[in-house]
Amino acid sequence: MITELEYKVLKALTEEWKSLSELSRDLGEEEYKVLRTLGFLNTKGLIDLREEVEKNYVLTDLGEKYLREGLPEKRILDILEREREIEIKDLEEKFDRDEVSFSLGFLKRSGAIDIVGGKVIFKKRVKTYDDILKKVKEKRASEDEIKLLIGRKGILKLVERREYYARINENGKKVLMEFDPEKVIYHYTKDVLDSGVWKKKKFSKYDINMRVPMAEIGRYNKYLEFLDKLREELVSMGFEEMENYRIVVSHFWNLDSLFVPQDHPAGDISLMDTFFLKDFDEIIDFPEDLYKKVKEQHIKFHNFWDDRIAKVPILVSHDTTFSSMQLLKAKVPGKYFIIDKVFRYDTIDAKHFIEFTQLDGIVLGKDLSFIDLLGVLKEIIINVAGAEDVKFYPAFFPFTEPSVEVYAKHKKLGWIEVAGAGIFRKEMLEPFGIDVPVLAWGMGIERLAMIYLGIDDIRELHTKNIRRLQD
Repeated sequence: MITELEYKVLKALTEEWKSLSELSRDLGEEEYKVLRTLGFLNTKGLIDLREEVEKNYVLTDLGEKYLREGLPEKRILDILEREREIEIKDLEEKFDRDEVSFSLGFLKRSGAIDIVGGKVIFKKRVKTYDDILKKVKEKRASEDEIKLLIGRKGILKLVERREYYARINENGKKVLMEFDPEKVIYHYTKDVLDSGVWKKKKFSKYDINMRVPMAEIGRYNKYLEFLDKLREELVSMGFEEMENYRIVVSHFWNLDSLFVPQDHPAGDISLMDTFFLKDFDEIIDFPEDLYKKVKEQHIKFHNFWDDRIAKVPILVSHDTTFSSMQLLKAKVPGKYFIIDKVFRYDTIDAKHFIEFTQLDGIVLGKDLSFIDLLGVLKEIIINVAGAEDVKFYPAFFPFTEPSVEVYAKHKKLGWIEVAGAGIFRKEMLEPFGIDVPVLAWGMGIERLAMIYLGIDDIRELHTKNIRRLQD
């Protein structure tokens, strides 16, 4: 026995091949339902079914832009035809450098221009490929025409579409002739039972043992789950989350307020790893009174200060920046943390990425010691992140004394550095008016997540592989 939809699909088929999209349109049913029904009919041997992959080139966003405005070589040729000659540097102000480079090469090979001493000279008008863009848009372009644009970066993209075709076979014809849908009850309703119509008809069969495919439902990203867990654990330990995060900060907050000398190698290293903002000269995002106190402290202890450096705008390179900001309003005793992204220029590999998430924390209190700091770090790394073990090594940071580097044991990668920590120096705290010990640390959350999730490549945290995310 066949189902109601199977009957409808079977009746709509002929001995000629019919596409899935055509069937779906004729029946007024969604394609996925029709395709599933075709699969059932094919399994029952009532139809022939085949699959074809159709490949078509379509315009990208850049291709659409060139369709509207014209290819860069055409627009450059238009300018040259009017002005007769132009400096290459003037073209680079009007067009992207790659566009200028390609266009001049194309026009030179076509005999449209000469290039003499950095100057482009018009010779004659030549045909460009703008008409092919229109043909691609209208799906009229030939293979030879498409080949002329395939080599152009970012103009065309290949789109693959699977299409299914079906036709009824002899078995299907036989079932269709013998089957009478009027004698079958497909819907088990109260009216059917009350009316007694079921006494004269057959009920359609349902296979309750049929295995239904697992639904591909969405789920929360495991890395985000870990961040939420971390937040919950810190809050349960009495910490309060800071709410002062921003991506762009001044050099003052990122380094100067942390007592890092402006001419110190550590400052140079940080600047070399830092992303600077183009077209911004300075940023003033700090209180004037604190600025003066920090400046006096630098001159007193480091004998150097440059107002220009302090106001340089950069992408925040560590979350200790926000721990410094929090000191302006921190309570004693108090516990604070922040989990957010920082940015540093780096070579991307299994352990490094140009943006990463840090967990920064500070604890203020009268009787705190270095041992208290190590205890907090061990609690987070072992009990929260699930590391096998933790090691501490003496270190140097310009804003903490004593200081420590923290390593955690990863099952596959071995010992990996996960944090830097220490007690804020008194010289750093004086401008903020704080006279109690302040424990401070900055942790690399991605590396803790690698331990927690059991992965050995940091890039997997940012994967777009849906199957991997659903594992």
